[in-house]
Amino acid sequence: ATGQPVEDVFRIEEAGTGRPRENPVQKVLESAMVLGLENNTLLVSRQGRRIHIADSAAPIRNARQEITGVVLVFRDVSAEVARREEILRLSYFDALTGLHNRRFFEEKLTELEEKEVLPVAIILGDLNGLKLINDVFGHLEGDRALIKAGEIFRQVCSGQDVAARWGGDEFVLCLPDTEEARAEEICREIVEACHRETDGEIRLSVSVGFSVRASTGKSLRDVLKEAEDRMYRQKLLESKSLRSSVIQSMKRTLFEKSNETEEHGERLKIWCRAVGQQLALPDMEIYELELLALLHDIGKVAIADRILKKPGALDAREWEEMRRHPEIGYRIAQSAPELALISELILSHHERYDGNGYPRGIAGEEIPLLSRILAVIDAYDAMTSNRTYREAMEPEAAARELSRHAGTQFDPGIVRVFLEKVLQFPADSRSSP
Repeated sequence: ATGQPVEDVFRIEEAGTGRPRENPVQKVLESAMVLGLENNTLLVSRQGRRIHIADSAAPIRNARQEITGVVLVFRDVSAEVARREEILRLSYFDALTGLHNRRFFEEKLTELEEKEVLPVAIILGDLNGLKLINDVFGHLEGDRALIKAGEIFRQVCSGQDVAARWGGDEFVLCLPDTEEARAEEICREIVEACHRETDGEIRLSVSVGFSVRASTGKSLRDVLKEAEDRMYRQKLLESKSLRSSVIQSMKRTLFEKSNETEEHGERLKIWCRAVGQQLALPDMEIYELELLALLHDIGKVAIADRILKKPGALDAREWEEMRRHPEIGYRIAQSAPELALISELILSHHERYDGNGYPRGIAGEEIPLLSRILAVIDAYDAMTSNRTYREAMEPEAAARELSRHAGTQFDPGIVRVFLEKVLQFPADSRSSP
């Protein structure tokens, strides 16, 4: 280094731009002052490694206060810079999805309004059924669904577009220079991408709404509110039907995972309606009974495949796990507005008339009537259907089994109505041999 210019020995540059910094030694010699290095300064090693540095250059004076040299002090602040950048990242990004957060997004809206950028489209999306996913499959599965949805929102962005996580299950896009037709097209792309995406047990579903600021007469906050209103209208429309994609996903998963089939559910539905009509139940209760027939075992979506499809008898631990499905089904139904009316019925569908059922051990008329009806019909259909662990019973033999357990496992009045009025078995065919 002896005899070489300082700028050749110590290569100092501005972070980000790479422009050379002014020679600090020369500045001290000219000013005769202690100088602190500017922020964002890098020292470049001979191998090309860039190190964030801080600290100062100071004059060396002799006894007569004449400057005879300069002390140049470099302090490695790479760790401090990394911590500062991480703090900045956390303040502007969502830790789970990696998208920008609400704070950053709101600052972006302010910036666009100040610059009077036009047009600007805003798209707001809501992940359907997140609470249901969390309750049934756990929060890790819910997080996976949020991450996947965030990726879909990020993928439709380009250029100056910003994708952010707006709230717990909500995402938002800010799209500068985007007309209404393109915003509508992007909404379709998001919905279609979610329909194609299956994450674990869950098929993703989002409700979306958009609005466009085409003139300075409307604020971006107003545009955001309009997009939000449209999104909630869409969500309301989608939630009015049992065709909700999350519920449909669970039904598909139930049929795929268990020995139950869609045909089994349809048979139960038909027989339940018939029994309900024989008992002169109101139309609303018959509707609830049909819904119960289709979805009483929905809690099995959270039971391991090895248990549901085991060809032989379950051991004690497996049986304990299987017995959880009414409670899991209850939680699912409580979480889904479409199913809340049958949550108590799902919880009770494995109770016995004599009080020896589960999960609560209630008896007789403490058990909801519709659950008692389903218990009889479900048992008959199970006995007369082929299973991996046994052959189907003849209808007459199944009828005798129902009669034999009437008053213990089953409500005797319902057994009588089902066998005599619906299946029309003669009394002698139901007598035990």
